Amino acid sequence: MQSTPTDRDVAVAAHTRSAFKELYLVSGAAAQLGAYGLQVQEVQWQALARASNNASAVLGARHEHESETAAAFRQLAALCDDLLDRRALGHACPSAIWRDLARAGRDAYERMDT
Repeated sequence: MQSTPTDRDVAVAAHTRSAFKELYLVSGAAAQLGAYGLQVQEVQWQALARASNNASAVLGARHEHESETAAAFRQLAALCDDLLDRRALGHACPSAIWRDLARAGRDAYERMDT
């Protein structure tokens, strides 16, 4: 017997999807600037940190049988966190890191509906 989603299940799914989309959009915008050597503004860094935190909170602890979508967004959040850590330590963020972030974002977004 197949279970029917409850209103709570639907709300959680919508919240999760929203957090993932926010992370994709914010990281993609920052990655586009960074990959071309353009300055990422403070407000964009703050949005990236907030989106990464929101996605990580939605993802919670890693599960052994995690979906490909969750794993891809976990990887994207980890790359965002690494980038934010580099910035906090005053290290340069080379364009290769930004390109990796953009690639991870595209990969994660493509998996949302699979």
